[in-house]
Amino acid sequence: MLSSLFGRLPHEAEINGKVITVKADETILTAALRQDVIIPSICRVGGCGTCKCKLKDGKVQELTESAYLLSEKEISDGFILACQSRLRSNVKIEVDLEGALEGTPVKGTIVGKTMLTHDIARIDIELAEPIHYRAGQFAEVTLSGLPDFPRSYSFSTAPGDNKHVSFTVRRVPGGRVSGQLVDKARVGESLTVRGPGGQFWVRPGKEPVLMVAGGSGLAPILAMLQDMKRHGDLRPVTVLFGARSEKDLYALEDMASHVSDWPEFRFIPILSEADPAGTWNGLTGLVTEHIPELIGAASSAYLCGPPAMIDAAVAALRKCGISEDKLHADRFVDQAPKTHTGFYGAVGLPEVERVKATVTDYLKFFVVNMVGIAGVVSILAGGAATVLGFLLFVVFYVGGDMLLGDDTRTPEYGAEGLLTLQVWLTLPLTSLIVFSYLWTLSPWDPLGFGAWISSLTGYDILAAREASGFWHHLVGGVHVAILIGFVGTTPAHELTHRTWEPVSKFIGRWLLAFSFDVGFAIEHVYGHHRYVSTEHDPATAPRGRSVYYHIVASTIEGNISAWRIEAERLKRKHSAVLSYKNAYIRGLLMSALLVAIAGWMVGWTGVFAFSACALGAKALLEIVNYMEHYGIVRLPDQAVQPRHSWNTNARMTSWGMINLGRHSHHHAQGEVPYQNLMPFPDAPRMIGGYLSTVLLTLVPPLWHKLMIPKLMDWDKRYASPEERVLALRANQRSGLKELRNYDPCSWNTAKA
Repeated sequence: MLSSLFGRLPHEAEINGKVITVKADETILTAALRQDVIIPSICRVGGCGTCKCKLKDGKVQELTESAYLLSEKEISDGFILACQSRLRSNVKIEVDLEGALEGTPVKGTIVGKTMLTHDIARIDIELAEPIHYRAGQFAEVTLSGLPDFPRSYSFSTAPGDNKHVSFTVRRVPGGRVSGQLVDKARVGESLTVRGPGGQFWVRPGKEPVLMVAGGSGLAPILAMLQDMKRHGDLRPVTVLFGARSEKDLYALEDMASHVSDWPEFRFIPILSEADPAGTWNGLTGLVTEHIPELIGAASSAYLCGPPAMIDAAVAALRKCGISEDKLHADRFVDQAPKTHTGFYGAVGLPEVERVKATVTDYLKFFVVNMVGIAGVVSILAGGAATVLGFLLFVVFYVGGDMLLGDDTRTPEYGAEGLLTLQVWLTLPLTSLIVFSYLWTLSPWDPLGFGAWISSLTGYDILAAREASGFWHHLVGGVHVAILIGFVGTTPAHELTHRTWEPVSKFIGRWLLAFSFDVGFAIEHVYGHHRYVSTEHDPATAPRGRSVYYHIVASTIEGNISAWRIEAERLKRKHSAVLSYKNAYIRGLLMSALLVAIAGWMVGWTGVFAFSACALGAKALLEIVNYMEHYGIVRLPDQAVQPRHSWNTNARMTSWGMINLGRHSHHHAQGEVPYQNLMPFPDAPRMIGGYLSTVLLTLVPPLWHKLMIPKLMDWDKRYASPEERVLALRANQRSGLKELRNYDPCSWNTAKA
């Protein structure tokens, strides 16, 4: 239970025959990447499942419940997540090499190029030696002129003469490799191909099949269909193809040919951005939205496209009764080595020399506890003291961050259990803060609290309560809402990440109950950390969005996401969704209990006052989400890196919010305890400390004026060429003139 109080011994892990050392409190994935043993990964917090591997021997400690991602069969078969497993003994692990890239690079020459759409081309290659692959698999392509930028593309033709292969490539404007292949590649140009990779191919059988593709994800589907027809496999097939507009459709002649000579073949294109004034009379919307009505008798499915599309399709197919073993997907996860864009990424984090922690290094994190106690004193003192306490709180954080500079120390803590206890103590402290405020509103003396405090201190707080007016209580309520956020939600964020510590998780969830946000413990860990800085993350604010709109939108979408994630977990465990086993429902009941206590203390006024404080604290959390990732973009299939968060090392923020400002490292390694987060002074830098930045967001014109140059700087210094394309799209949608007139792709030094 008190795992952070006890040290761990290093162990060894044998991964596909190679032995590595796993340090104390180090996950298998972290240790493997540190020793150049590649295990595919994206989110590093147990949200994407890319690092799934099989435990053959030994014991591990799981940092999070496997049922949030792994199926019942995978769990029974011994699969674990490398990013969520620490060693309890020496282990033997098997990473499925069948899906990994195989072989050595084979030299090849481009012998043909055909433009399929305005931004998609088929590249035909003649190889010096054959590559034996299955229809649906992919390979790594490296251009001779860009040796440091390998890219993964799916084979778009069925195996045959394996010395002649084809790939379908979508141009990402500004992308080095895709731009070269689509726009500049010429017959005779040399390259290398390594593969095959992936486990995406048609399984034997006669059952009806549903295939869902998005964009260039149609390429492996085309190869699979060609291979099926060649082998006489004419089982019923329905292909749903999602594209933005008519100009993005391709392979229509191939599909028409299948429709004409394949007895039970259906091809249904669906446009997400069809021109209302155009001639399109087909289906519109997201391709995944149409699955229930078009699935027909299909009992197996093949999905290819971006991870978010795959996730939505899988959820829809499960509702339609498709079993886990009949779902096959290619998530377009790039397995090529990640290159730096001027800033270190999630893999290869910089090593720092850690000195032994001093007493001050421990005491500085107790600032948040002292702030909470000071808040209780000012609230109970009543009258002008309540207002003064709130003003001092603001000055303490804003002024402290402005005057005291940054805290970049990252010492080695020998007594980490003390810091865990410090965070645990915020639950009784938050309870005392809320109780004290409700007591000041109560017409009686609940629990004899006022009499006890008066006798203990000699200060007549009962008289002080009587002397306090409406405006004193209003200011006190604002103060309490912010204190719930600083003293409650911030530690809760830390504790809910410790999914392997039952006590920490329990305390974290109760802290979140004070802001009506226990769903955060689900969505933040298993949703936000997976989709951060993409359009699929409710907590990431796109460029141009107002903080006020974000508070509402992120709250609604975040709760929907939390419910969906929890429902999927229970379904995997064959448990009823509408039951006490549902953590989301239990969270609602926890908050309801707090509301009932407020009603008991004060009546309906207490219910209203506490609810207002709780919602204010929730709004504060969404403001923090807003400013931590505002305007940053990321390709969904690429690993989360430190550059995908705004960071600050401001001293009062670091001390009084237990290193929450070191957000870049937190998203790169979500399992690292707050005291061990690194400062990353070269990460994208927030405007100021947390409270000062919160205040700036409340004035949208000023916020946007200050953030536009910072976004431009992020595009220039941190974004990859592909992300600059996403930034360009975000700029066009932002509604901000300065961004609409600015092209991030202009920062691309190479036009390839």
